[in-house]
Amino acid sequence: MTDPVQSNRLIILCAGIVIAAVLVLLGVMVDRRRRYHLIAGYNRAPEEVKKLYDIEGLAKHIGGGLITLGVLLAAAAIVLYCGLQKWFAGAMGLFLFVVFIMLVGARKFMPARQLLAARSPADAGHPFLRWILSEKAYKAVEKGTRQWYQECRTCGHRQDFWEAGGVRYKAAGKPTKLQLCEKCQKVRWHKIRKKTER
Repeated sequence: MTDPVQSNRLIILCAGIVIAAVLVLLGVMVDRRRRYHLIAGYNRAPEEVKKLYDIEGLAKHIGGGLITLGVLLAAAAIVLYCGLQKWFAGAMGLFLFVVFIMLVGARKFMPARQLLAARSPADAGHPFLRWILSEKAYKAVEKGTRQWYQECRTCGHRQDFWEAGGVRYKAAGKPTKLQLCEKCQKVRWHKIRKKTER
């Protein structure tokens, strides 16, 4: 009689190996084969927005991350099949950590960071938002963001947060963020405050 537990583990092993192979294949296609159209967000962006990406850096980051995730998923499926639950939990924890690193690390290759590096803050036109949002929604986001300003902690210069390239809609709190200071012309820590709190 077939052991149902072992049978389930075999199904999980096969599914894990298949998904892992897909992840590794996607990673190789993005990083080594330069199939940039496989990157979500970039593939549907208009040409003027695509130019703002560090696409080679993003492809290397995403591709390497997908390959790593594939290897970890395959390892997790194998250790689960072998009945090593503690190792499985560790492998999945590491898997989720790599996902987090991929998502956070990818931001430095995105248009918002490229705008900070390549353009004056006042020139930031939020082309990506204009592309994905309706005119009404875009104006609502702009109106909400213009209720905020950023203040450089180095020189004290204040600037409208929307014109600085930021987006803050229906938000609360008083965060501190790295932004390009229009006066310093360097990326500095800024306090983000509502204009009514001046």
